[in-house]
Amino acid sequence: MKLRNLVVGFTLASLAFAACNKDNNNNNTVSDTDRNFMVQAANSNLAEVDMGTLASTKGSLDSVKQFGAFMVTEHNMAMHELDSIASMKSVTLPTAPDQVHQALKAQIQNYTGKQFDTAYMASQVMDHQATITLFQSIINTASDQQLKNYASKYLPHVQMHLSMAQSVQGKAKL
Repeated sequence: MKLRNLVVGFTLASLAFAACNKDNNNNNTVSDTDRNFMVQAANSNLAEVDMGTLASTKGSLDSVKQFGAFMVTEHNMAMHELDSIASMKSVTLPTAPDQVHQALKAQIQNYTGKQFDTAYMASQVMDHQATITLFQSIINTASDQQLKNYASKYLPHVQMHLSMAQSVQGKAKL
């Protein structure tokens, strides 16, 4: 329950921050909302790569290991594209997972077996639900068309990841 509250709280705070900021929308700047989205999307991608790497080696079930490896591949691809967009817009993105995800990793990296699989898959369901909300929000509010396109392109991927995470979680009866 602590894990869920931590992730949900962070996501809601990030969305509230984005909604409250004024947009600076001229040709040479990115709005605060758009900049915040890029940072949050980068945090999500970095966390998925970090946790997926851990799961691909530490998971006890093949389905958990395969899911983790798939997250690494998918989120590296999304991060690469986001890096390109941010570079064009002179936005600096984080290079490591945020404190919330670092704390999550610290919490579950010492787990083994079913305990690890359960905690990892639960975090994946929660993270992907939060990311769907983030992407849907930016599709509706972004000033920048490239960001709308990015979110529109990757939203179906994130939705598929959520479906896969729920499936792995359900099949393994975690």
